[in-house]
Amino acid sequence: MDDVRAHYAVKFPDRELPDMSPAAIVYVTLRAEHLPQVHDLLHRMFWMGIDVTDSLQYDPSRATIIAIYKRLVVGCAFLSSPQETYITYLAVRAGWENAQIATSMLYHLITRNPHKDLTLHVSANSPAMLLYNRFGFKAEEFIVGFYEDYLDPQSRASKNAFRLRLRR
Repeated sequence: MDDVRAHYAVKFPDRELPDMSPAAIVYVTLRAEHLPQVHDLLHRMFWMGIDVTDSLQYDPSRATIIAIYKRLVVGCAFLSSPQETYITYLAVRAGWENAQIATSMLYHLITRNPHKDLTLHVSANSPAMLLYNRFGFKAEEFIVGFYEDYLDPQSRASKNAFRLRLRR
């Protein structure tokens, strides 16, 4: 946030800097009022057209986690359902990468679903691989072209994926 404040001071030198009142990041389950921000975040992080509205029908307390700073959604994580425990999405808003949000959300999903294996697919060149390895996820399969239908042809992200599993 310091860089944002510095930019504001340079851009508007005649204005007084607004008060900065720090707040904690709060982790909650998905509610309907989060959906617009969550859909926007998932669109920015992955691809257009992702709709997680159906997550409200499952057990959101076990299958969803939303990270909120003040009223801004800064992260979200979803399981396909509490029965399947497949992590469909885990995303953190740009600029918040070093706040340990992904670590906290993944920890919440794991602890809310004890005694169940968790699985996911992750792009082969994603830095998230390090996070999943720290939690004990192991690669079970390498899938060529897994993201081909979703990613822009000009994207630098790998279209290949690893299927990872956390055995419990």
